[in-house]
Amino acid sequence: MILKTITFNMCHGEGLDGNVDVERQAKFLKKYKPDIIFLQEIDMYTQRVYSENQIYEFSKAIELPYRSMGINIKYKNGYYGDGIICRFPTEYSANYLMPLLDSNNEQRGILCNKISFGTTKLNLFSVHFPTNFEERKLATEELINILEKIDEKEVIIVGGDFNVGVEKVGKHKYEFSKNDTYYEYESLKEYLEGVNNTEDTWFSKNGSGCIDTIFYSRNIKLIDCKTITTKYSDHSAIYAEFEV
Repeated sequence: MILKTITFNMCHGEGLDGNVDVERQAKFLKKYKPDIIFLQEIDMYTQRVYSENQIYEFSKAIELPYRSMGINIKYKNGYYGDGIICRFPTEYSANYLMPLLDSNNEQRGILCNKISFGTTKLNLFSVHFPTNFEERKLATEELINILEKIDEKEVIIVGGDFNVGVEKVGKHKYEFSKNDTYYEYESLKEYLEGVNNTEDTWFSKNGSGCIDTIFYSRNIKLIDCKTITTKYSDHSAIYAEFEV
């Protein structure tokens, strides 16, 4: 079976033009005919998105019927977190909160969905790692703890914004340091393969960097991957196609 996946930090639907429009994001990605989409930075009912349920609207516009959202924080009269939208029914969903070293830092999460088709079981993870290296180390260890409990016969796909090389230096201010290797990726590669995309995926006045990617278990085969550039977020999307 061919499985098409996309990971996308949707920046609560806000494009580089400042307009919030989830529908245009979803319709733009729809042409890639994804089976699974991993989303980060989704709002639900917040003031800045005019009380919209973004996971529902995205799901409806891209015509994938099954969706789940992991709520990490309450924000502006609503909620904020990550999501997974899928062509296949979800059997199980859980959101694990990442460890915090400072209660003033933004809470992040690891959203996990389990789905099945035929005898194949898929474990899907949408992640948005912290903008602090020490917390990213803890988040990586937490994700690995979860992965280690999964039966080796089952399939794992992890999509997300890993924020590798990013450090928060002030309110809405970040610095990016490009390195040959990153602790987070090297740790995960002991358990999973990475798609090894290299183009920048994050663009802002603070800088840019390749911080979004997809990891997958070694019992499936990567057929194709590409970076999908879009002006409808401050992140590009990553597409990966697998033979399962």
